[in-house]
Amino acid sequence: MKLFSHNDLDGKSCGIVAMLALGEENVETFYCSHDNINRRVSDFLLDPEQEKKPVYITDIAVNDELAGKLQSRYESGREVQLIDHHVTADHLNKFEWGLVQTKQEDGKLTSATSLLYEHYIKKGLLKDQGALKEFVELVRQYDTWEWFENENENAKRLNDLFYLLPPGEFEKNMLERLKTEEHFHFSETEETILQLEEDSRKAYIKKKQRQMAETWDTVYKTGGEPYRIGIVHAESHHSELGNELNRENPHLDLIVILNIGGKRAGFRTIYDHVDVSKYAAQFGGGGHPKASGCTLTPEGFQRFVLPAFEIPPRRRDAHDNEWNVRENVYGTLFINYNREITNLFQTSDKQWKLIHNSLPVPKSFEEFQSAENYLKRQYNSWLMPDEKYIDYISSSLGISQDKVTSDYKEIMDKHRSFFIKES
Repeated sequence: MKLFSHNDLDGKSCGIVAMLALGEENVETFYCSHDNINRRVSDFLLDPEQEKKPVYITDIAVNDELAGKLQSRYESGREVQLIDHHVTADHLNKFEWGLVQTKQEDGKLTSATSLLYEHYIKKGLLKDQGALKEFVELVRQYDTWEWFENENENAKRLNDLFYLLPPGEFEKNMLERLKTEEHFHFSETEETILQLEEDSRKAYIKKKQRQMAETWDTVYKTGGEPYRIGIVHAESHHSELGNELNRENPHLDLIVILNIGGKRAGFRTIYDHVDVSKYAAQFGGGGHPKASGCTLTPEGFQRFVLPAFEIPPRRRDAHDNEWNVRENVYGTLFINYNREITNLFQTSDKQWKLIHNSLPVPKSFEEFQSAENYLKRQYNSWLMPDEKYIDYISSSLGISQDKVTSDYKEIMDKHRSFFIKES
């Protein structure tokens, strides 16, 4: 059998599943990117020596022209099967050889590996048990980002290992243990490699968080407010970086991760109202609703690279404040590059309101986080550090900083109306 599959964890795991079902000697794999899949399948179909060979395509789709040629091959009695889980390939379900399914019967999202696994179970070539079953589930959870909701770190670590090991080594190691083991596990050597990688990744992500620029995407129209996007240049750890940046910056609709050397752009979101597969489609890309990518086109360069170069990154929020903390009863202060100060406070009727540059904002929020998201989107502000906060109170009231810190509660109770104007 000739197997064409995507070149990520899900795609290459399809190769592992196929080899376990049919035997390694009976499966010839060809791992492809979205840029070369059509050319490679076309070359295969034109090769007379491959005329009778069964062909499977997993975790990636072909264009309409090749779909027509595959249909002719199928009608001539040859075995053809396409298995995918991306909604952008749904139109291929019109062919008998096409299986594009985004969800399982239980409502959980699918992966190509899980679909191919079920395919071979139905054929009686695999049993639904053992380490292979656990391996397939880890791949599915990682590829659908269900691992994040379930806090299943082993799924993420499996993907880490996939990229850390030399080409071919991951496949070889997995095949050996999945044939015989009752449960899936990482070896001691792999555990060491993964821990070193985790330490390196944490330092890398921390650095990238300080480099991210934020802007409005006024080009992509969704019917409401333009997307507020974060843009960062990064050559590695895209999934984890996108996840962490989304978590640290809930006021952003999506994160754009640029790899200039590879001429690629990745898109990540944590919100259901944002579909980054549709966002990536603007540039000829695609993927999942929460994780997609594309080739960096000239249009993408203008939209993302130039703004990221021109806009200074928003400073990180102070993380070790004692006085200026979130949901402070005396108000929480934020500041931006223009030295504009925003006070976020709760009113007597339990609504959260803003005073920006001494002027009340005619908008209220039921939750602190919603109000914080708004001010960061609109003013590009960050949580003011304690030293500036105490200095602000001291300067505003004409009281020494030592007096402010020693009698903070009494001073703020007395002058509450000076900082918080509810009307």
